[in-house]
Amino acid sequence: MTIDIYEMKEGRPYKTDSIKEDVWINLVNPTVEEIDYVQTSLNLDREALTAALDDEEGSRAEVTPKYTLILVDAPTREWRNGREEFTTYPISITVTDTAIITVCLQELFALSNLITGKNKTMNIVNVANRPRFVLQILFRIAINYQADLKYIEVKRMAIEESIRKATRRDDLFELHELESNLVYFKTSLSVNTSIIDRISKQSRFISSTEDRDLMDDVIIETSQALEMTNTYSQIIKGTRQLVEADLNNSLANTMKFLTSITLIISIPTMIASFYGMNVDLPGMDFPYTYLILFGAMVVLSFVCIWHLRRSGLWR
Repeated sequence: MTIDIYEMKEGRPYKTDSIKEDVWINLVNPTVEEIDYVQTSLNLDREALTAALDDEEGSRAEVTPKYTLILVDAPTREWRNGREEFTTYPISITVTDTAIITVCLQELFALSNLITGKNKTMNIVNVANRPRFVLQILFRIAINYQADLKYIEVKRMAIEESIRKATRRDDLFELHELESNLVYFKTSLSVNTSIIDRISKQSRFISSTEDRDLMDDVIIETSQALEMTNTYSQIIKGTRQLVEADLNNSLANTMKFLTSITLIISIPTMIASFYGMNVDLPGMDFPYTYLILFGAMVVLSFVCIWHLRRSGLWR
Protein backbone atom coordinates (compact mmCIF):
# COMPACT_ATOMS: atom_id res chain seq x y z
CA MET A 1 0.00 0.00 0.00
CA THR A 2 1.90 2.96 -1.25
CA ILE A 3 1.43 6.40 -2.70
CA ASP A 4 4.37 7.91 -4.58
CA ILE A 5 4.40 11.40 -6.07
CA TYR A 6 6.94 12.20 -8.78
CA GLU A 7 7.98 15.39 -10.48
CA MET A 8 10.05 15.45 -13.65
CA LYS A 9 13.62 16.70 -13.76
CA GLU A 10 15.71 16.34 -16.91
CA GLY A 11 13.37 13.71 -18.28
CA ARG A 12 13.46 11.52 -15.18
CA PRO A 13 10.93 11.13 -12.35
CA TYR A 14 12.02 12.16 -8.85
CA LYS A 15 10.00 11.73 -5.68
CA THR A 16 8.38 14.78 -4.11
CA ASP A 17 6.28 15.20 -0.98
CA SER A 18 3.38 17.27 -2.23
CA ILE A 19 0.88 17.35 -5.06
CA LYS A 20 1.61 20.28 -7.32
CA GLU A 21 1.57 21.22 -11.00
CA ASP A 22 2.77 18.56 -13.45
CA VAL A 23 3.27 15.60 -11.12
CA TRP A 24 2.73 11.89 -11.51
CA ILE A 25 0.90 10.19 -8.64
CA ASN A 26 1.36 6.42 -8.51
CA LEU A 27 -1.01 4.50 -6.20
CA VAL A 28 -0.41 0.79 -5.53
CA ASN A 29 -3.25 -0.89 -3.62
CA PRO A 30 -4.02 2.42 -1.89
CA THR A 31 -5.77 2.81 1.44
CA VAL A 32 -8.99 4.77 1.88
CA GLU A 33 -7.01 7.63 3.42
CA GLU A 34 -4.67 7.82 0.42
CA ILE A 35 -7.59 7.85 -2.00
CA ASP A 36 -9.29 10.59 0.03
CA TYR A 37 -6.07 12.64 0.02
CA VAL A 38 -5.69 12.52 -3.77
CA GLN A 39 -9.40 13.02 -4.37
CA THR A 40 -9.49 16.12 -2.17
CA SER A 41 -6.26 17.56 -3.57
CA LEU A 42 -7.30 17.24 -7.21
CA ASN A 43 -11.09 17.54 -6.79
CA LEU A 44 -11.70 14.29 -8.67
CA ASP A 45 -14.59 11.86 -8.76
CA ARG A 46 -13.89 8.87 -6.53
CA GLU A 47 -14.73 6.50 -9.40
CA ALA A 48 -11.65 7.69 -11.27
CA LEU A 49 -9.40 6.53 -8.40
CA THR A 50 -11.15 3.28 -7.45
CA ALA A 51 -11.96 1.79 -10.88
CA ALA A 52 -8.74 -0.25 -10.99
CA LEU A 53 -9.19 -1.61 -7.46
CA ASP A 54 -11.68 -4.17 -8.75
CA ASP A 55 -9.60 -6.87 -10.47
CA GLU A 56 -12.64 -7.83 -12.55
CA GLU A 57 -13.18 -4.30 -13.85
CA GLY A 58 -13.43 -4.11 -17.64
CA SER A 59 -11.14 -1.93 -19.72
CA ARG A 60 -12.56 1.33 -21.02
CA ALA A 61 -11.82 4.97 -21.82
CA GLU A 62 -13.87 7.85 -20.43
CA VAL A 63 -13.64 11.55 -21.19
CA THR A 64 -15.20 14.08 -18.79
CA PRO A 65 -14.77 17.85 -18.39
CA LYS A 66 -12.52 17.28 -15.33
CA TYR A 67 -10.42 14.31 -16.40
CA THR A 68 -9.76 11.55 -18.91
CA LEU A 69 -9.77 7.99 -17.57
CA ILE A 70 -8.05 5.15 -19.41
CA LEU A 71 -8.46 1.68 -17.90
CA VAL A 72 -6.46 -1.18 -19.42
CA ASP A 73 -5.05 -4.52 -18.28
CA ALA A 74 -1.33 -4.88 -17.62
CA PRO A 75 0.70 -8.08 -17.12
CA THR A 76 2.18 -9.07 -13.79
CA ARG A 77 3.34 -12.21 -12.00
CA GLU A 78 2.19 -13.96 -8.85
CA TRP A 79 2.82 -17.19 -6.98
CA ARG A 80 0.18 -19.92 -7.37
CA ASN A 81 0.52 -23.59 -6.47
CA GLY A 82 4.16 -23.08 -5.61
CA ARG A 83 4.96 -21.66 -9.08
CA GLU A 84 5.46 -18.23 -10.57
CA GLU A 85 2.42 -17.67 -12.78
CA PHE A 86 1.35 -14.89 -15.11
CA THR A 87 -1.84 -12.87 -14.85
CA THR A 88 -3.19 -9.41 -15.60
CA TYR A 89 -4.49 -6.60 -13.41
CA PRO A 90 -6.38 -3.46 -14.41
CA ILE A 91 -4.47 -0.19 -14.27
CA SER A 92 -6.20 3.16 -14.46
CA ILE A 93 -4.50 6.20 -15.94
CA THR A 94 -6.31 9.41 -15.03
CA VAL A 95 -5.25 12.58 -16.83
CA THR A 96 -6.12 15.97 -15.30
CA ASP A 97 -4.96 19.54 -15.89
CA THR A 98 -2.67 19.24 -12.89
CA ALA A 99 -1.40 15.66 -12.75
CA ILE A 100 -1.48 12.11 -14.02
CA ILE A 101 -2.65 9.45 -11.57
CA THR A 102 -2.02 5.73 -12.03
CA VAL A 103 -3.77 3.21 -9.79
CA CYS A 104 -3.29 -0.56 -9.63
CA LEU A 105 -3.64 -3.37 -7.10
CA GLN A 106 -0.15 -4.72 -7.85
CA GLU A 107 3.18 -3.14 -8.58
CA LEU A 108 3.70 -3.32 -12.33
CA PHE A 109 6.96 -3.75 -14.25
CA ALA A 110 5.81 -1.18 -16.78
CA LEU A 111 5.67 1.57 -14.14
CA SER A 112 8.80 0.32 -12.34
CA ASN A 113 10.75 0.62 -15.60
CA LEU A 114 9.36 4.09 -16.10
CA ILE A 115 10.59 5.12 -12.64
CA THR A 116 14.04 3.56 -12.94
CA GLY A 117 14.51 4.51 -16.58
CA LYS A 118 15.42 0.94 -17.58
CA ASN A 119 14.09 1.28 -21.09
CA LYS A 120 16.52 1.88 -23.90
CA THR A 121 13.79 2.92 -26.31
CA MET A 122 12.39 5.75 -24.20
CA ASN A 123 14.44 7.28 -21.45
CA ILE A 124 12.91 10.76 -21.46
CA VAL A 125 9.52 11.22 -19.82
CA ASN A 126 7.61 14.41 -19.16
CA VAL A 127 4.31 14.71 -17.31
CA ALA A 128 3.80 18.19 -18.76
CA ASN A 129 3.19 16.48 -22.09
CA ARG A 130 0.35 14.36 -20.75
CA PRO A 131 -0.66 12.52 -23.93
CA ARG A 132 2.91 11.42 -24.62
CA PHE A 133 3.38 10.30 -21.02
CA VAL A 134 0.23 8.16 -21.27
CA LEU A 135 1.42 6.67 -24.56
CA GLN A 136 4.77 5.83 -22.99
CA ILE A 137 2.98 3.90 -20.24
CA LEU A 138 0.89 2.03 -22.81
CA PHE A 139 4.02 1.29 -24.84
CA ARG A 140 5.79 -0.19 -21.82
CA ILE A 141 2.72 -2.29 -20.97
CA ALA A 142 2.80 -3.77 -24.49
CA ILE A 143 6.54 -4.45 -24.22
CA ASN A 144 6.03 -6.20 -20.87
CA TYR A 145 3.36 -8.42 -22.43
CA GLN A 146 5.89 -9.49 -25.05
CA ALA A 147 8.59 -10.12 -22.45
CA ASP A 148 6.28 -12.34 -20.39
CA LEU A 149 5.12 -14.17 -23.51
CA LYS A 150 8.73 -14.93 -24.45
CA TYR A 151 9.33 -16.26 -20.93
CA ILE A 152 6.22 -18.45 -21.23
CA GLU A 153 7.63 -19.85 -24.46
CA VAL A 154 10.94 -20.60 -22.72
CA LYS A 155 9.06 -22.51 -20.00
CA ARG A 156 7.15 -24.44 -22.67
CA MET A 157 10.35 -25.42 -24.43
CA ALA A 158 11.83 -26.59 -21.11
CA ILE A 159 8.76 -28.77 -20.51
CA GLU A 160 8.99 -30.18 -24.04
CA GLU A 161 12.66 -31.04 -23.46
CA SER A 162 11.71 -32.76 -20.21
CA ILE A 163 9.02 -34.78 -22.02
CA ARG A 164 11.66 -36.26 -24.33
CA LYS A 165 13.30 -37.88 -21.30
CA ALA A 166 10.28 -38.89 -19.23
CA THR A 167 6.66 -37.79 -19.22
CA ARG A 168 5.26 -36.72 -15.87
CA ARG A 169 1.82 -35.68 -14.75
CA ASP A 170 3.35 -32.43 -13.43
CA ASP A 171 4.28 -31.51 -17.01
CA LEU A 172 0.65 -31.77 -18.03
CA PHE A 173 -0.52 -29.59 -15.13
CA GLU A 174 2.17 -26.98 -15.82
CA LEU A 175 1.21 -26.84 -19.50
CA HIS A 176 -2.42 -26.38 -18.48
CA GLU A 177 -1.44 -23.47 -16.23
CA LEU A 178 0.58 -21.85 -19.02
CA GLU A 179 -2.40 -22.25 -21.33
CA SER A 180 -4.63 -20.62 -18.70
CA ASN A 181 -2.18 -17.71 -18.40
CA LEU A 182 -2.37 -17.16 -22.14
CA VAL A 183 -6.16 -17.05 -21.94
CA TYR A 184 -5.85 -14.11 -19.51
CA PHE A 185 -3.36 -12.42 -21.85
CA LYS A 186 -5.49 -12.97 -24.93
CA THR A 187 -8.62 -11.55 -23.30
CA SER A 188 -6.79 -8.53 -21.90
CA LEU A 189 -4.88 -7.76 -25.09
CA SER A 190 -8.01 -8.00 -27.22
CA VAL A 191 -9.73 -5.35 -25.10
CA ASN A 192 -6.56 -3.23 -24.84
CA THR A 193 -6.32 -3.20 -28.62
CA SER A 194 -9.81 -1.78 -28.98
CA ILE A 195 -9.16 0.85 -26.27
CA ILE A 196 -5.89 1.95 -27.90
CA ASP A 197 -7.60 2.10 -31.28
CA ARG A 198 -10.23 4.38 -29.77
CA ILE A 199 -7.58 6.61 -28.18
CA SER A 200 -5.70 6.88 -31.49
CA LYS A 201 -8.75 8.56 -33.04
CA GLN A 202 -8.82 11.33 -30.43
CA SER A 203 -7.03 14.45 -31.56
CA ARG A 204 -5.93 15.40 -28.03
CA PHE A 205 -3.56 12.40 -27.98
CA ILE A 206 -2.08 13.16 -31.38
CA SER A 207 -0.77 16.70 -31.13
CA SER A 208 2.53 16.22 -32.99
CA THR A 209 4.40 13.95 -35.36
CA GLU A 210 6.28 12.41 -32.44
CA ASP A 211 2.99 11.56 -30.75
CA ARG A 212 1.67 9.95 -33.94
CA ASP A 213 4.83 7.88 -34.28
CA LEU A 214 4.58 6.81 -30.64
CA MET A 215 0.90 5.94 -31.04
CA ASP A 216 1.78 3.82 -34.08
CA ASP A 217 4.43 2.05 -32.00
CA VAL A 218 1.88 1.34 -29.25
CA ILE A 219 -0.59 -0.09 -31.77
CA ILE A 220 2.09 -2.23 -33.44
CA GLU A 221 3.52 -3.60 -30.19
CA THR A 222 0.09 -4.35 -28.72
CA SER A 223 -1.03 -6.09 -31.91
CA GLN A 224 2.21 -8.05 -31.99
CA ALA A 225 1.70 -9.14 -28.38
CA LEU A 226 -1.81 -10.33 -29.26
CA GLU A 227 -0.48 -12.24 -32.28
CA MET A 228 2.24 -13.83 -30.13
CA THR A 229 -0.41 -14.87 -27.61
CA ASN A 230 -2.50 -16.57 -30.29
CA THR A 231 0.55 -18.33 -31.73
CA TYR A 232 1.88 -19.55 -28.37
CA SER A 233 -1.61 -20.71 -27.38
CA GLN A 234 -1.72 -23.00 -30.41
CA ILE A 235 1.80 -24.28 -29.75
CA ILE A 236 1.09 -25.01 -26.09
CA LYS A 237 -2.17 -26.71 -27.04
CA GLY A 238 -0.24 -28.99 -29.39
CA THR A 239 2.39 -29.71 -26.75
CA ARG A 240 -0.29 -30.52 -24.18
CA GLN A 241 -1.95 -32.92 -26.62
CA LEU A 242 1.44 -34.54 -27.18
CA VAL A 243 1.89 -35.06 -23.43
CA GLU A 244 -1.62 -36.50 -23.12
CA ALA A 245 -1.00 -38.87 -26.03
CA ASP A 246 2.33 -39.98 -24.54
CA LEU A 247 0.72 -40.61 -21.14
CA ASN A 248 -2.10 -42.58 -22.76
CA ASN A 249 0.41 -44.57 -24.80
CA SER A 250 2.46 -45.36 -21.67
CA LEU A 251 -0.70 -46.48 -19.89
CA ALA A 252 -1.68 -48.67 -22.84
CA ASN A 253 1.78 -50.28 -22.92
CA THR A 254 1.62 -50.94 -19.19
CA MET A 255 -1.80 -52.53 -19.45
CA LYS A 256 -0.62 -54.61 -22.42
CA PHE A 257 2.39 -55.84 -20.45
CA LEU A 258 0.28 -56.67 -17.39
CA THR A 259 -2.16 -58.59 -19.61
CA SER A 260 0.74 -60.56 -21.09
CA ILE A 261 2.08 -61.37 -17.62
CA THR A 262 -1.41 -62.54 -16.58
CA LEU A 263 -1.57 -64.80 -19.63
CA ILE A 264 1.87 -66.33 -18.90
CA ILE A 265 1.05 -66.94 -15.25
CA SER A 266 -2.25 -68.61 -16.18
CA ILE A 267 -0.38 -71.55 -17.87
CA PRO A 268 1.38 -72.96 -14.77
CA THR A 269 -1.65 -72.04 -12.67
CA MET A 270 -3.92 -74.10 -14.91
CA ILE A 271 -1.58 -77.15 -14.92
CA ALA A 272 -1.04 -76.99 -11.16
CA SER A 273 -4.80 -76.72 -10.62
CA PHE A 274 -5.47 -79.91 -12.55
CA TYR A 275 -2.93 -81.90 -10.57
CA GLY A 276 -4.19 -80.45 -7.32
CA MET A 277 -7.55 -82.18 -7.68
CA ASN A 278 -8.49 -85.25 -5.66
CA VAL A 279 -8.91 -87.45 -8.76
CA ASP A 280 -6.68 -89.91 -10.53
CA LEU A 281 -4.51 -88.26 -13.18
CA PRO A 282 -1.76 -89.66 -15.45
CA GLY A 283 1.65 -89.96 -13.77
CA MET A 284 0.39 -89.55 -10.22
CA ASP A 285 2.31 -92.66 -9.09
CA PHE A 286 5.51 -91.66 -10.87
CA PRO A 287 7.97 -90.09 -8.37
CA TYR A 288 9.35 -87.50 -10.84
CA THR A 289 6.04 -86.30 -12.21
CA TYR A 290 6.38 -82.91 -10.52
CA LEU A 291 9.70 -82.35 -12.30
CA ILE A 292 8.14 -83.17 -15.63
CA LEU A 293 5.23 -80.85 -14.90
CA PHE A 294 7.58 -78.08 -13.78
CA GLY A 295 9.62 -78.45 -16.95
CA ALA A 296 6.47 -78.41 -19.06
CA MET A 297 5.32 -75.23 -17.32
CA VAL A 298 8.65 -73.51 -18.02
CA VAL A 299 8.73 -74.63 -21.65
CA LEU A 300 5.13 -73.58 -22.31
CA SER A 301 5.74 -70.21 -20.63
CA PHE A 302 8.79 -69.51 -22.80
CA VAL A 303 6.94 -70.64 -25.93
CA CYS A 304 4.11 -68.24 -25.02
CA ILE A 305 6.56 -65.39 -24.41
CA TRP A 306 8.26 -66.08 -27.76
CA HIS A 307 4.90 -66.00 -29.53
CA LEU A 308 3.90 -62.76 -27.81
CA ARG A 309 7.21 -61.14 -28.79
CA ARG A 310 6.69 -62.08 -32.43
CA SER A 311 3.18 -60.58 -32.25
CA GLY A 312 4.46 -57.36 -30.69
CA LEU A 313 2.50 -57.93 -27.48
CA TRP A 314 5.53 -58.30 -25.22
CA ARG A 315 7.96 -55.51 -24.49
